[in-house]
Amino acid sequence: MFDLTKLQSVDYSNSCLVRLTIDPADIETAWHEAQEHSNPLSRYNAYLNSVCLKPFLNWISEVWAEEDLPPIYVGKRQDIASLWEVVNGTAIEIGETRLVLIPSDEGDLEEFCVPQEWVDIPNWNADYYLAVQMNLDGDDGECWMEVLGFATHRQLKHEGKYNAADRTYVLPIQELTKSLVVMDITLGLNLQAEVSPLPILSKVESTQLLHTLGNSAVYSPRLLVPFGEWASFLANDECRQQLYNLRLGIIQEPLVVESQSRLVEWAKTYIQAGWETIDDIIERLGLLDSGLMYAMEGEGYRYGDSSSPKGIPTLLDLLRDRRHKSNQLRAAELLGCVEPGNQEAISALTHLRETTENDALKRQAAVSLGKLDPKNAAAGVRIGKMIELKMELDSDRVVLEITLLPEGSDKTNIFLRVLPVRSKTLPQNLELIILDEDGEVFWEEKAHHFTNRLMYEFRGAIGDNFQVKLACGEVSITEDFTI
Repeated sequence: MFDLTKLQSVDYSNSCLVRLTIDPADIETAWHEAQEHSNPLSRYNAYLNSVCLKPFLNWISEVWAEEDLPPIYVGKRQDIASLWEVVNGTAIEIGETRLVLIPSDEGDLEEFCVPQEWVDIPNWNADYYLAVQMNLDGDDGECWMEVLGFATHRQLKHEGKYNAADRTYVLPIQELTKSLVVMDITLGLNLQAEVSPLPILSKVESTQLLHTLGNSAVYSPRLLVPFGEWASFLANDECRQQLYNLRLGIIQEPLVVESQSRLVEWAKTYIQAGWETIDDIIERLGLLDSGLMYAMEGEGYRYGDSSSPKGIPTLLDLLRDRRHKSNQLRAAELLGCVEPGNQEAISALTHLRETTENDALKRQAAVSLGKLDPKNAAAGVRIGKMIELKMELDSDRVVLEITLLPEGSDKTNIFLRVLPVRSKTLPQNLELIILDEDGEVFWEEKAHHFTNRLMYEFRGAIGDNFQVKLACGEVSITEDFTI
């Protein structure tokens, strides 16, 4: 055990805080080393953590310069680099005590945000989590870092607010313990809450995740797949290093065998975040005669000529009947509800997907394929979200629907629609706005008096980011997407 009372340092304005000056040479070195990362976000994350780590380690070494310092372990440089590629924070082991430094360069930090990985991965969680304020644009070129306080693992789990959007545990800064001396009092106590064990990934699952997350254009791979799968993958040193190497182009992307369509996996991720399949929305709200169904279909649905010897034609007959597009569309939709793996249905839908020139049929065939044969390279997905628009005199709900179809190995067709739920028209002046990853508007359309749907189709590459914004009066709702 080591004496934590030596961790007390006097700050110019607050004797509880630890403030350390940062050497300009360390800043230059950190920026140079950070270039060994795949994209601007990863490079800045590595830079920030490196600038934070070295002064802290130097300071600890100086504190115990005249005593036997317990072994300090922070991992090999290559291991740390693979971590900073995807997660903010650095773990430091001092003897039997484990600390995690979480740096931030936001001015006047009000909340302490700890990535979920440091809290819920069993062999990653720590005794103490230190909030570090970084000032890298100081007056007269003077840069410094300040430890604003600490939280324990138990405190984060029991008192922290979990933010599902960015997978962090959040505590107000004022709830942190400011003086590091207090850690000395709690040494030896059980400061860690229980966490659930992680799932065990098969080789195929690990390869699929490497395929999904290895694109360097994906700035936040940690948010693309369910946390359990991501955490299990990340905690494996070999998998994490392979991911780092792939994102830097050091190794080639592996061949994925027996994996699900990446778009099917994409849809699962968004469904876990609150989206639904359109089928589930219709079933949940009983909307068979609603404005939603009217807007989706656009025209009436017929079963064809009643004089047919078979009475009501089979779904496959309807699918092949090119005279009635609405019947073909409905048949393609219903084929997606038959037993998964039905080869006759899969063959018919694949043929329709490849031969039809009708975009609506092509999309529906791909979506139904995604239900029957998730491994199919032509599988598409369709999800939706109920959006409530509260206006001055009424409360209207619409559905934002997004359909994704694969186009080649790296392109995706994106089709967006906004549909009314109860009425046959959208709220007047409702705007659909699409913004690129820089926040620039590249398409917008406004509903008028008799508009029953807003639509837009475009293409994107794997890893592309865009936003969809719905605005009506003073109400504005924005959804973020990464392909």
